[in-house]
Amino acid sequence: MTIPSKFFILFVVTIGIVFGQVDSTGIKLISQKKYSEARSFFENAIQKNKKDAESYYYLSIVLMVQQKFDDAQDAIEEAIDLNENVSKYHMTRGSILGQKAMTANVISQGFLAPKIKNAFLHASELDPSNVDARIALYRYYVVAPGIMGGSEEKAFEQANAIVKLNPYRGYNLLANFYLQVKKDTLEAERQIKKAIAMKPDTGDGYKRLGYLYMNQKRFADAYIQMKKYIDLEPRNPDSYDSYADILKAEQKVDQAIEKYLQAISIDKDFGASIFSLADCYEVKGLKQKAKETYQWFLTVEPQGRRADAAQKKIKEL
Repeated sequence: MTIPSKFFILFVVTIGIVFGQVDSTGIKLISQKKYSEARSFFENAIQKNKKDAESYYYLSIVLMVQQKFDDAQDAIEEAIDLNENVSKYHMTRGSILGQKAMTANVISQGFLAPKIKNAFLHASELDPSNVDARIALYRYYVVAPGIMGGSEEKAFEQANAIVKLNPYRGYNLLANFYLQVKKDTLEAERQIKKAIAMKPDTGDGYKRLGYLYMNQKRFADAYIQMKKYIDLEPRNPDSYDSYADILKAEQKVDQAIEKYLQAISIDKDFGASIFSLADCYEVKGLKQKAKETYQWFLTVEPQGRRADAAQKKIKEL
């Protein structure tokens, strides 16, 4: 049986960094993306105290970001051995295994899949209020083949449980369920609007609605939503990037380029806009400019799927 690649891609979750008992210096280094320094910090902390489960936990996060997944797994296993009753440790273990599965062969994927599911399930059982763990479990149920424990019914149960814990995130997850699983765009739209009503001053809901309209080719409605996103978050490069995506989808390439450049003017390392800018130059037939922009992108994001795509484009141009 071939396991769809999207099955594992969806397990790559964002792990929230929270200040715990460990010295906050190392956590700040992670938040500042100073991963080499953070790694040294936590390795030194472990040298001083071999039973410091929190330092093993944060070290595993750093190693995962550095794509050293075997080492990351070793670190999080150490944390779990020291304290097996911490939800976030099992959550992180599931995320690391999901990352490893993305590049594994089919046999190894089949071996890893139940471990991923059990890690997220155990995390949610240890702390039923752990929304991130429940979201990861939801994603598993949605995309996993039935033979590997996938279940639309269980996914729906998780989404509704999240609504009770965090209505904003829960309604957005229900929107995903209706859109991706049930192919019901009207109900998905209704759920996103319910999320927006919970946090009308947050741009993310308008962004979701904007992309929903874009995919339906309701461009006028999409622009309205993305404009609200910009108005709420004018210093967020993603708001301009999202607006540019609508322009690009409607083949207004020159206007899209202007918006992507506006996003980059706010954050010169905003990879999404740099990559899309290169694509726009390519559409316009500006091959050399496109190639240079893809090369620029690789200095910002040297690894990952988009980096692989950029390298392929550079060879083709």
